Amino acid sequence: MSALLKRAVAFRMLQPGAARGRTKSTTTAAFTASSSKHKVITPSASSQPSTQVSADGQTHITTLPNGLRIVSERNPGHFTALGVYVDAGSRYEDSTTSGYAHLMDRLAFRSSERFTGAESMAMIEKLGGSIMSSSSRECIMYQAAVFPHDVPTALKLLADTTLRPKILDEEVGELRMAVPWELQEVESKPETFLPEKLHEVAFQKGTLGSPLLCPISQLNTATPDSLSAYHRRWYTPERMVVAAVGLEHDDFVRMCSDNGFADLAPSVTAEQGGDSGALNKTWLNKILGGSGERASPVIVPGGQSIYTGGKWFDYKPDVDFTQVYLGFKSAGINDEHRLYAYATLQMLLGGGGSFSAGGPGKGMYSRLYTRVLNQHAWIESCVAFHHCYTDTGLFGISASCRPRNEHALLDVIASEIEAVALGKPVLSSRASSRRFYSSQEGASALEVRRAKNQLKSNLLMNLESRMVQLEDLGRQVQVTGYKIPADTMVERIEAVTMDDISNAAKELLASPATLLAQGHVDGIKQFHAQVAKSHNIKI
Repeated sequence: MSALLKRAVAFRMLQPGAARGRTKSTTTAAFTASSSKHKVITPSASSQPSTQVSADGQTHITTLPNGLRIVSERNPGHFTALGVYVDAGSRYEDSTTSGYAHLMDRLAFRSSERFTGAESMAMIEKLGGSIMSSSSRECIMYQAAVFPHDVPTALKLLADTTLRPKILDEEVGELRMAVPWELQEVESKPETFLPEKLHEVAFQKGTLGSPLLCPISQLNTATPDSLSAYHRRWYTPERMVVAAVGLEHDDFVRMCSDNGFADLAPSVTAEQGGDSGALNKTWLNKILGGSGERASPVIVPGGQSIYTGGKWFDYKPDVDFTQVYLGFKSAGINDEHRLYAYATLQMLLGGGGSFSAGGPGKGMYSRLYTRVLNQHAWIESCVAFHHCYTDTGLFGISASCRPRNEHALLDVIASEIEAVALGKPVLSSRASSRRFYSSQEGASALEVRRAKNQLKSNLLMNLESRMVQLEDLGRQVQVTGYKIPADTMVERIEAVTMDDISNAAKELLASPATLLAQGHVDGIKQFHAQVAKSHNIKI
C-alpha cells in the first residue's frame, strides 16, 4: 500500500535520484515504514516453511523457518519482476553508521563470494533487462525486470549482492571519489536538497532526520570491515522479503532456497524474539483469508520518530527564485484512515508549475492551480507534498516565487491549508477584489469528488507497471505482513469524506510548523512570525 499510494498522488518529490550506471539511488522511498513499532517476523519453531494464500488466490506468502518471507503474484506478462527488500535505512543509523545504507546501495552488484565485479557487470549486460538498487529512510531494495528465461540469472545476482557481498578496498575507494560528486549534485538542486533539509529540520532528534546520503566525514572513515559489520547486522532473514511478479510460487520458493536464502541464519535478536502471546491476526485473516500464525513482533533499534518542527533560512542572492517549504506533522501508515484522508488532501491541493500543458488529468483544476498559480503571476510553482512513514508523516506545500515576495508567498500557502481546515472563507492579507478565489469557501463536494477520482485513477494506472506491482507487493508484505488489494484501497479512498479532509488539515495546523526558505530570505525572516500568528501557526 505504501509505495503504491505514494505513487498515486503523483508528486514523487521524495525520490529525485536518477539512474546512474546499473543502480539507482533515491533520496527516500516513498511512503514506507519501519519504526520501533515495526513488526518483524521471527524464526518459526517449525522446520518446514509455512505458506498463506490470499482469498482471491493471487498472492502467496511463504515464511521460511529462518523468518525470511517469499511472496509472489502470478501475473503473466512479457517480463518477470523480482526483488529483495531489506528493512534497513537511514532512520536506523547512528553516528557510527550514518550514510551506510547509501553506501550499501552504491556497492550493489559488485564483487561477491562467487563473482568478481567484472563478472557481475557482464551478467547484467547479458540480461538486457533492468536491474537496480535504491536506498531510502526505511528500506534498501534491489529489483530486476527480465525475460522469464533469465529469472535464474537475475535471482542469482540478487542473492549474491544481498547475501554474499565481498566489499573490497578498491570498491570503497571508488565510492570515496564518486559520492562527493553525487552530494554536490544534490546540493545544487533545490528540488532534491530542500526535501532532505526539511526532514533534518522537522526531526531534529535523529531517526527520520538522519542524513539519507553519506556525509563526507563518514565516507572518509568507512572501511570494508565496518560496512561488512553493517551488512551482518541488518541483512538478516527476519528483516528481508524476496518478491516476484509473474512466477509460479512453488518454483520461486525453490529457486530462492537454491540460491541460499533458506540457509541464511537468523539474528540473535530474532532468535530471542519478543512476546509469544496471542497475536492480532484480524487484518491478516481478512486480507489473506488464511488462519496461519504470524510471528511475534520484535522491537528493533531505530526508535520512535520525534517530530520537532523548526525553521531554516539560507540566503542565496544569486538564484532566480526563492524557495519556500511549509510542513507539518501528519499521519503514518499505522493510521490508515487518516492516511487516506491526507492522500486525498494532497490531490485536492495538487499544484504544479506556472507553465503546464494539459487539462484536469494534469491536476490543473486543483486548488493550488485555481487559487494560487492562476491568481498570482509572481508565483513560479506551488505543490502539495506528503512524505509518509510507518509512525508519522510530513505534509505541506512547497513553492517558489520571484525575489522579494517570499513573505507574501508564505501568507498565500498558509491561507490555502487554513481554508480547507476551516471550511469557510479565509482572506489572505494580500487578497483583493480581483482575486475571486480568495473568498471561496473550503473544499467543495465537487473538488473532493475530483480529488478522489484522480487519486483512484492514478493508483490503478500505476498498477499497470510491473515494477510498481513488485515494489508495492514487497514493501506491503515487509511492513504489514500482508497485501492489501487495489479494490480495497479504492474502497477506502471512496470512504473519505469532506469532514475527514477538513479534520486532517486542522490536525496539520495544530502541530508546530517546519519552515524552510532559500534564496532572497530577508523578507520571510523579518515577517514570518507575523504571518504565522495571523494563521494561528506555531513556528
